[in-house]
Amino acid sequence: MMNQLISIIVPVYNAENYLAKCIRSIQNQSFSNLEIILVDDGSTDASPAICDKFAVEDKRIKVVHKSNGGLSSARNTGLNVATGHYINFIDSDDFIAPDFYESLYNASCDERSIACSHIVRVDEFGHVTQRNDLHSNGGEITVKDFVRELLLHIGDVSVCSKLFCRKTIGETRFNESKLNEDLLFMMDLMPKIDRIVFTGKIGYYYLCRTNSISSKYGKAIEDMVGNSLVFREKVLSIYPELKEEANRFALFQHMAYLLLVPAEIRSKNNPQYMQTVNYLRRHFYAQGIGNKYLTGKNKLIIAGQTLFPGLMAARYQKKHK
Repeated sequence: MMNQLISIIVPVYNAENYLAKCIRSIQNQSFSNLEIILVDDGSTDASPAICDKFAVEDKRIKVVHKSNGGLSSARNTGLNVATGHYINFIDSDDFIAPDFYESLYNASCDERSIACSHIVRVDEFGHVTQRNDLHSNGGEITVKDFVRELLLHIGDVSVCSKLFCRKTIGETRFNESKLNEDLLFMMDLMPKIDRIVFTGKIGYYYLCRTNSISSKYGKAIEDMVGNSLVFREKVLSIYPELKEEANRFALFQHMAYLLLVPAEIRSKNNPQYMQTVNYLRRHFYAQGIGNKYLTGKNKLIIAGQTLFPGLMAARYQKKHK
């Protein structure tokens, strides 16, 4: 029986230095029944021309040119045109192992499961950093256990390392007004899945760029606070038994935000900053002090933030310059 079609959605924005390597790593897969959707999200460099050139050379490639709307908008555009039985997302500065799709396809079971490969970080000099992966030998876990791992920051929330059935995604789309979009997307899929199946193989290479959106303070850091509260409430509505883990997640995300806020916006005139401080002041003593999933160091930092949030941030940022 012919392998079912996999649609790969690649949002592209000003990635001229990395795009060709990304596309070639998809083209050279041991699994070849692919629909490669390059979504040019209003690039102003040579990326659109690179996309068009590859499309001429490979009939599996479709190119969509659109005005800039961000990563989530580009992914949603790709979802709207994808025709494959399966869906995967690749970021245009990353690349994948030659057997990435073969191993994911072989691990796939049904519409209520998601196959997951291992993801590693690679810098611009080619140095690879392994993650502490709980499932390096493969196997499967329930979606409840997967959610628990996300709450404890030991799970892999990235949609790029995973293979989804298109029917499982259905009408679910990425929130175009928020960053940390993978967490929100996976949250919306929780009621639709039963388990995560791991390939036991390294498949996805995530490029850590010095000027990437995740390497500096910005909207992604700001959104993680509100997203943590949405995720906490969603989890508690489905898995109330994960209350302690969910409380830990929200407190940890608030702590992390306060450590990263630049000095110039640490102010009573910054509503989000003050809301975050007040959240810790209201909830830490009831939900944090006795929480077995927060480390002693976490608790000391949060306790300090309830009293002297600016001082704690200044000390942290000086140490991590």
